[in-house]
Amino acid sequence: MILWSAPALSALLSGQVLDAEARVPVPGAVVEAVNDTLGARRTVTDTAGYYHFALPSSSTWILRVEALGYERLESGVDLDERPLRRDLVLRVQPLEMDAMLVRARRPGSSSPVPAFVEQISLDGAEHLQAGAGLPQILEQAAGVSIRRQGGLGSFSTISIRGSTAEQVQVYLDGVPLNQATGGGVDLGDLPVGGIESIEIYRGAVPARFGGNSIGGVVHLRSRRADGQTSARAHVAGGSFGTRRAGASASGTVGVWQLLALAETEGSDNDFRFWDDNGTEYNRRDDEWAERANADFQSVRGLAKVRRPWLGSTVQVHTALDVNHRGIPGIGNYQSLDTRFDTWRHTTEVEAFGTVGALGAAGYRLSGYHLIQSEEFTDLNDEVGAGTQHDRNRTHSLGGRGELNALVPGAGLVTLFAGWRRERFDPENLLEGASLLMDSRRVGYRGGVEVGVPLRGDRLTLSAGGQAEALHDRFRDQEIVAAQDTSRDNSETLWGYRLGLRLRLTESLTLQGHRGRYQRAPNFYELFGDRGAVAGNVDLDSETGRNWDTGIIYRPASAGPVEQAEVAWYDNRTDDLIRFIQNSQRVSRPQNMGRTRTRGLEMRAQVRPLERLRLAGNYVYQLPENRSPYAYERGNDLPNAPRHRLNLRTSTRLGRVSLYHELSRESRHYLDRANLRPIPRRTVHGLGGSLALGSGVRLSWEVRNLTDNQVADLWGYPLPGRAAFASLHYQMEHGTNPFTRRGDE
Repeated sequence: MILWSAPALSALLSGQVLDAEARVPVPGAVVEAVNDTLGARRTVTDTAGYYHFALPSSSTWILRVEALGYERLESGVDLDERPLRRDLVLRVQPLEMDAMLVRARRPGSSSPVPAFVEQISLDGAEHLQAGAGLPQILEQAAGVSIRRQGGLGSFSTISIRGSTAEQVQVYLDGVPLNQATGGGVDLGDLPVGGIESIEIYRGAVPARFGGNSIGGVVHLRSRRADGQTSARAHVAGGSFGTRRAGASASGTVGVWQLLALAETEGSDNDFRFWDDNGTEYNRRDDEWAERANADFQSVRGLAKVRRPWLGSTVQVHTALDVNHRGIPGIGNYQSLDTRFDTWRHTTEVEAFGTVGALGAAGYRLSGYHLIQSEEFTDLNDEVGAGTQHDRNRTHSLGGRGELNALVPGAGLVTLFAGWRRERFDPENLLEGASLLMDSRRVGYRGGVEVGVPLRGDRLTLSAGGQAEALHDRFRDQEIVAAQDTSRDNSETLWGYRLGLRLRLTESLTLQGHRGRYQRAPNFYELFGDRGAVAGNVDLDSETGRNWDTGIIYRPASAGPVEQAEVAWYDNRTDDLIRFIQNSQRVSRPQNMGRTRTRGLEMRAQVRPLERLRLAGNYVYQLPENRSPYAYERGNDLPNAPRHRLNLRTSTRLGRVSLYHELSRESRHYLDRANLRPIPRRTVHGLGGSLALGSGVRLSWEVRNLTDNQVADLWGYPLPGRAAFASLHYQMEHGTNPFTRRGDE
């Protein structure tokens, strides 16, 4: 393998290796660039399926791609001084090569673990409309439930396969957003701007996320600085004073690949809702009311730089998100002045490339720094327990290393190790000393994952395990005399996963997995806030034991069925952390709860006619509460409907595209005792777009066509009928701005 110094290489070639049918990344594929005069270069695609070469300019190369279960691909490429992105699409087909068998991960997963994963691309204009925030996009995925306090930008949490929000890990470009302070990740605080794709893992979790997640993982990927010259801009507006505007540009300066993006969005969220005035059984005082204090305004800035360095690639990206919004109150108990302001700054540095003379191993090193500040103002005692004005800040610092190696006779091996440090600094702006505690958490983790092919390439056995050592420390802000009020808590988390994947035919794959996962108690549960909640440092971690199995159909040749999947899962959680009232005004968390959720997931994409596409999913689940308390045992878990259906019908006629969306949920409950039901609901949406030429597209959308009046998290009303429109401009160097992966 020949290594060239960076100054002598003026042409950058990069891209992504994709599965032809599923359009998911193919990690571990061997990509070779060959020139008769200059020799050959070889690399292995990373966990996201990307490859990268730095090659002499004004030269011609042949790209060869080899991966287990795919046809070998060759493609010619001519380089000049400009960067070039070339995505490579592989067709599924087993291939045995003379004297060598290259093994790689099967489609649909970014690890040897047979995970059920769904990827959503946000490159299309329909996802950039003013009416579609991140919660609205995610709730279309199979097995996912979103609960929120209102319209666009409101507090929203996610559940996967009946899990709690705490049990779902959310990552932004590999940086974990879950904090030790607890509460789950607020999806309403995460803008869509700059997000290129979303990966949703249900059940088994790849090694690169640590693998220790009870519910699953949501990974948000922002656009890459791939050197492609491009410019994008959009403006949007709609009902309830909703507005959005943004612009981005990317290109190359010397050996540097650059990307910059800025976006702002907001909404008054002053929709009307049917107010029962707090008298559920007296309909004579029911009336229409306007939602108050539900407005929000957010700003996002994103910058990425990337360059080759010593035969590898180095990338730095930084993002700043600022959000200002009101807290509206539940139902008819509307607040008028309560505000919640946040800002978050994330910086990550990555280096990745190949190691070894043959390039048969790839590495990735990363480090991140995250600062998040939250300010809650409730001076009129409208929402919280008493007058409050708090400013809390969280600092997170971490690093991670990963090595992927193709080992002869042993398949694909992944080793990973990482560390993180999190500091929580609360501040009471009214009284000086916060009721919360200064808290620290330091964690070290490591693990291994192996995918071993058996019986040729028809059967793959995977196994993985990880361990994480955590050390927590908190300190009371009110230090009396010289007394040390610090307390420590240490714990080791561990988990494992086993999986099998059997290729039944060219198009059918049977897979399943069994695993054990843990969640450590957060600061709120461990240390409390010295008032309504008393902490418990003796808490054990929640433990999840789950298994799933299913069949995936991806046709080897074009046909009406583009993709289909059926999966059965059984998730159990032990030592569930519950708050138990131990005096008239004080609750203390205990390991008291158990849950079991069984379910059937089905999703498919079908094209019965050339210009007509149907895509949808259906989930039936039994979310059982196994608490020792008689009034709860056997009930359904809160916010977990038994039936959930999503269906999207779309068509394209020349420059015009139209779609209809249907979302239906069965009746479910807000509380553990099943005394506060939410009626079943059906929501329709209609939208479309028109390509105006010269890279300009006009999009529109009407959500909740039938003006269905529904409520969500703890009875917060959701918007009725709403209309939105947006105008997009997109210029890509050497590409069709109206083409999106997976569309025809």
